[in-house]
Amino acid sequence: MKLIQLIASPVLMYILAGLYALMLAVATFVENSYGPAIAREYFYYAPWFILLQLLQAVNLSAMFLQGSYFKRISKGSLIFHGAFLFIWLGAAVTHYVGVTGIMHIREGETANSMMKDEGAGMEKTSLPFSVTLNDFRLERYPGSHSPMSYESDLVIKSENESPLQATIRMNKVIDVDGYRLFQSSFDPDEQGTVLSVSYDRPGMQLTYTGYFLLLVGFVWTLFSKKSRFGRLRRELGEMKKNTPFCLLFFLILSGISSMQVLSAQQKSVSLQQSPIAAQHPLVVSQLPCVSSLHAEKFGSLVVLNPNGRLEPVNSYTSAILRKLYGADQLNGMDSDQFFLNLLSFPDEWGAFPFIKVDNKELLQRFGRDGKYIAWQDVFDADGNYILANEMNTIYAKPALERKRLDSDLLKLDESVNIVYRIMQHQLLPLFPDGNDSQGKWYSPGDDLSAFQGKDSLFVTKIMDWYIYELGNGVRSNNWKEADKIIEMMNVFQQAKAKVPTIDNRKVKAELLYNQLNLFFWCRLAYLILGGILLFIACGEIIADFKWGRKLSGILIALLTIAFLTHTAGVLLRWYICGHAPWANAYESMVCTSWMLVGSGLLFARRFRILPALAGLLGGIMLFVAGLNHLNPEITPLVPVLQSYWLMSHVAIIMIGYVFFALCALTGLFNLVLMNLLSATNRVKLQFRIRELTLLNEMAMILGLFFMTAGTFLGAIWANVSWGRYWGWDPKETWALISIVVYALVLHIRFIPLLKGKIDWCFNLLSVVAILSVIMTWFGVNYYLSGLHSYGKTEGGDFLLWIWGLGVCLVFVLALFARKRLKKISATF
Repeated sequence: MKLIQLIASPVLMYILAGLYALMLAVATFVENSYGPAIAREYFYYAPWFILLQLLQAVNLSAMFLQGSYFKRISKGSLIFHGAFLFIWLGAAVTHYVGVTGIMHIREGETANSMMKDEGAGMEKTSLPFSVTLNDFRLERYPGSHSPMSYESDLVIKSENESPLQATIRMNKVIDVDGYRLFQSSFDPDEQGTVLSVSYDRPGMQLTYTGYFLLLVGFVWTLFSKKSRFGRLRRELGEMKKNTPFCLLFFLILSGISSMQVLSAQQKSVSLQQSPIAAQHPLVVSQLPCVSSLHAEKFGSLVVLNPNGRLEPVNSYTSAILRKLYGADQLNGMDSDQFFLNLLSFPDEWGAFPFIKVDNKELLQRFGRDGKYIAWQDVFDADGNYILANEMNTIYAKPALERKRLDSDLLKLDESVNIVYRIMQHQLLPLFPDGNDSQGKWYSPGDDLSAFQGKDSLFVTKIMDWYIYELGNGVRSNNWKEADKIIEMMNVFQQAKAKVPTIDNRKVKAELLYNQLNLFFWCRLAYLILGGILLFIACGEIIADFKWGRKLSGILIALLTIAFLTHTAGVLLRWYICGHAPWANAYESMVCTSWMLVGSGLLFARRFRILPALAGLLGGIMLFVAGLNHLNPEITPLVPVLQSYWLMSHVAIIMIGYVFFALCALTGLFNLVLMNLLSATNRVKLQFRIRELTLLNEMAMILGLFFMTAGTFLGAIWANVSWGRYWGWDPKETWALISIVVYALVLHIRFIPLLKGKIDWCFNLLSVVAILSVIMTWFGVNYYLSGLHSYGKTEGGDFLLWIWGLGVCLVFVLALFARKRLKKISATF
């Protein structure tokens, strides 16, 4: 009997799930250091790890079968939790029965076998059908080497069946005799294809059944009066009327909603002197500078960037200046002015320090005491590159053996080469070749022999003429001739750009997007309005501010205007890039901030503290997005992301992130209120703390539902794209860790040792748990690598210190809150 009670114990559930999450986290770092094969052998597919998962399934089943627990749990919650048993069972069937492998076929050849993945190696296995590759096609983004899509024309023959002709591409699957074929890769010479092959019909059916039950349990739990969510809703409704359907209303609207640092600020202070000028005797006012009005016309031209995207020169030069200088403006000059200055006056601007270097040792080596060096600093008196030998040594080292100084030197070398290519006119692809079927664009410094006749004369002479007229413009302040040349270049581009054609409406929209810089103003508004609203909300809770409600109404109206401006920015970026704007870290940060502020405004009438907290965090998120660690450049989608799954999977995950962010904010605010408890305000503050704790738990339930649904939608997408719904990629694994972490926080009420401390502990953990989401969202890109690291980012050490400091401050706040609660309890 005691053994049965132990097996069905919530405490055992807590121990097993906590150990599971910890081992998953360790496995991701082991994989990063030693490779996927080691992580699979010693963790994911190891007998002890499979046993750990089996024990969790047994524990969950035993809890369901236990009479008292079965009676307490609602039907929706029972279905939701039971769905995981189907998912575990499906995973077991897939692991032990499923077959995966690859087929490599050259054009004109036939294959009837695959290399089967046996974990420790590959083994050749026959298939009940043959596949002939008639043709393989790779389409690249115009003028670049980046693949846009690739597909294979196949003829599939099975016994006693007619040949099947089919085309397979990324995100399009072919089913043959229970086997599923996926476009995986291709040969470097583009004459062969690599197909992924999987056979997992029983496991997939069980797993998909689990996913369906998750959805049913989710919906049932939301509307059931007997569920935990329903009980919380009733209790909160009793504390204040008209609350019960508030969160459901937000849920519906959230579902519908799924369907730069300081550039503007720098414009307003364009006449102020930058730190560079102060640290170096050569100041910008002493250098030749192109007119801002003419530079604006230059910025309206179009270039084909290295990713194969047509964009305004203004967007292109902004990305270059951010790379070199770390901001969108330099001393009040915009990026177009900077680029033209460097292009026209290389000697003068080559002596000015604008190349950002983060390593103090390198700065001292070049005799600089600020953050920047000049391009000329890296050359000796004879014009020799002084870093040449050092760079050759670094490039010869294996990547794992390179030290921090080596990495900083590589970044500096890249910046030096960018400046050199600008000076050589090799980094400005302005001229489309109308006769090139791939839509290649050329820079003035490239080999222009592909152009013939008048086109050749134009592209070889126009840039020298233009630079000459730029010099005249600087000396005479007359820009008419330079403006005429810009117009001539524009006419040439419009006439010759055929693959792809220039969409002038999108070019104008992008120029407007760059000029308005809406997210900067939204960030400013969110921080200011959110801070004032927080002050008023605290005053209403603690000191009964009588004038607070009217002033809050005005501020919330202003916050709504800022939110609508934010919405316009998101929609404008969506129109420009042609896909849902959450395909990289910058876009997801901007959109999550938008969802967060929107959710706070939805709760404004019921909880005026929430728009304050949401506004503050939304402003902080936009501030982080504006830092140079995240690249705001609009980029084309890699082939695997060109899917309708991108919108649903990412949007639902982001809604989960928003709820978890609200949980962290509410938990943090509750800890602050606990520290403010006193004999005079005890009753009122405890009422508010309980009210916000209920809201916190309800938001966490919703966040967990959305996070789980989004993660498993991603698994379905992976099955469609790669032939497997779970591959222990670090991003997938950390999403699972986040689900486990929040599940543990939600079930903390079952721990007997925490009796009487549940609210305090729950609010503390709701703040700490957000670290798992941050790791899933950004940490994987900073510290780990995998299939989801489409835009791996630098700057992880800086963020690690911020996270560590934040956690320490939260724990200090929580300890003082606990001490205050004990004192109040002892007194009353």
